[in-house]
Amino acid sequence: MNLTFHVFDTERGVLATAPGIVTSYPGGDTAVRELEPLGPGLRPVAWNHCGAVDYAAVGQWAAYHRNRSTGTPVLVAPYLPSARGDHDPTDDARVAARLTAATGVAHIVTVDPHSPVWADEARRGGAAVTVIEAVDLVGCAAHHPGWAGVVAPDKGARDRAGRVASRLGVPLYVAGKQRNPVNGKLSGFVAPEGLPDRGRLLVIDDICDGGGTFAGLADAIRASRPELALHLWVSHGCFTGRWRENLAGYASVTSTDSRTTPDGVHVQPLEPFIVRALTALT
Repeated sequence: MNLTFHVFDTERGVLATAPGIVTSYPGGDTAVRELEPLGPGLRPVAWNHCGAVDYAAVGQWAAYHRNRSTGTPVLVAPYLPSARGDHDPTDDARVAARLTAATGVAHIVTVDPHSPVWADEARRGGAAVTVIEAVDLVGCAAHHPGWAGVVAPDKGARDRAGRVASRLGVPLYVAGKQRNPVNGKLSGFVAPEGLPDRGRLLVIDDICDGGGTFAGLADAIRASRPELALHLWVSHGCFTGRWRENLAGYASVTSTDSRTTPDGVHVQPLEPFIVRALTALT
């Protein structure tokens, strides 16, 4: 199920499953049924498990609890819909943010958005937004000795990777991209300067789709530093197409469970961080 319903006990700090199903009328219209009102100290929570949001279902669920429950409804959406469309001429990120805010949820909890555009637009639409940052997730998953440094695949990932490097107390290395001056298409990577000769490097980014970018980065680094062991950590793993082949050069691949995670990928569970965020709302 892409959308699941929960109840958060604000006194005990426990997130549990709540009644509710998403179904449809014979004509195809979305219908949310079998919900139950929640009393004091219980906050209704809906968890969206993929990028696309069923705005009708979330809106109906939010309306029910605004009318019949004490706590205000919260949407947990770790992987935001159309978050990568922050520069699209069709305004994908802003449109999705406005639609999500218009469902009537009081608060949205998300994880390491691609850019601040989506969250800023949702706030303008009237929804409060809590962001769980990558540095907090990676700090728990990777905080052990032995890292020789953290690598940002490009300048766009510098801030995210830099915060992780600072938390781990290791150097930050920023790779570059080569583009064809004629058509502007990506033609390869430039390895970061100053890399050590050997050791373990942690590559940090927000999204891994097919893995082509990370394959190119690994090739560029190994061309001059073949003894380095590369480990990849991403906030959201789509893992499409030939991702296994493209990521074969990495000693390990880790992703949160913001999306369905295939075999062979280490999983960083999000629920403890979601519970912490929900506790802070109280």
